[in-house]
Amino acid sequence: MKKTASILGLLLTSTMTFAQEASVPSTTFGGSADLYYKYDFSGLSPNGKTSFTYAHNSFELGMVSIEASHSRAKGTVFVDLGFGNRDKEFTYNDNSSSFMIKQLYFTYQFSERFKLVAGSFTTHIGYELLDAVDNKNYSMSYAFTNGPFFNTGLKVQYTLGKFSLMAGLSNPTDFKTALEAGSDQKTVIGQLAYTSTSESLYFNLTSGSANPASSVNKTQFDIVASKTINDKFSLGFNGTYSIIKEDTASSNDENWFALVGYASYAAKENLRLAYRLEYFDAKKAAIALPAMGESNIVGNTLSLNYKTGNLTIIPEIRVDLSSEAIFWNTATNPSNSNAYLLMAMTYSF
Repeated sequence: MKKTASILGLLLTSTMTFAQEASVPSTTFGGSADLYYKYDFSGLSPNGKTSFTYAHNSFELGMVSIEASHSRAKGTVFVDLGFGNRDKEFTYNDNSSSFMIKQLYFTYQFSERFKLVAGSFTTHIGYELLDAVDNKNYSMSYAFTNGPFFNTGLKVQYTLGKFSLMAGLSNPTDFKTALEAGSDQKTVIGQLAYTSTSESLYFNLTSGSANPASSVNKTQFDIVASKTINDKFSLGFNGTYSIIKEDTASSNDENWFALVGYASYAAKENLRLAYRLEYFDAKKAAIALPAMGESNIVGNTLSLNYKTGNLTIIPEIRVDLSSEAIFWNTATNPSNSNAYLLMAMTYSF
């Protein structure tokens, strides 16, 4: 009887302790920062056509991110604030009073498998992420630059083992409010995903109002895949196809696509080599993407990642080749190529 009573007492105490711990609020903080120096061989600024690295021969502050989350019971709030040129470009449609909010969303966990997310969150489209600390190449791809940046709305996600399904509805792409967009039309988003410890595969979709939201609709199909070959070598792939439709003039309907491959090799525990090869085809997107000039582009980016603690130093060389002269050799000489060296630093905390 004593032994039985002791076991029951232990079980009751454990249950009460677990219940208390489960109800205790949980708060976490984190963030990152980055900067870079770039030397463009043309001597011009700007000359490149991708996000965040326009300056030539200048030390540039990228972005400081401050993140906080708070959870209690089934509810969570996540706040992600950004300060710097990188964030201003990311939230290019926002006014000065809201530009610092990169993400702000609430999560309600109905069960272990099913949850609802409402607020403003970064796009599910593409392989690369906004915060430099999350990428192995510091400069961005053409696919990232010309794809959606974020959505503001709600989405639901159902997870079953290694598979998950997400569907949602948001304001026009890259707008935090319908008032700024000048349109109350909505964008549909979706994702079907498979993830495991060594590989992942995502099928992504976005379709609806884009910038300018009053007249342009964009549908984008996107595939993202990654595979860890061994402890040293991993591969990634992003294939994306965008259809742009003009409500007022069907003659302005256009499309573009990109194929991007990523390879990463860890020479040492703190030393990694990352290569990105991209084919970007904008031949049928001269109106939607005027800076591309009906061209197709092959982008080559080679980056070295040296880590010491939370600091990563990234020397990088990039050479982009275009079918049209969309770059510049000098202020008066158009060119079919662009090349530069870059040195970046990222830090996570």
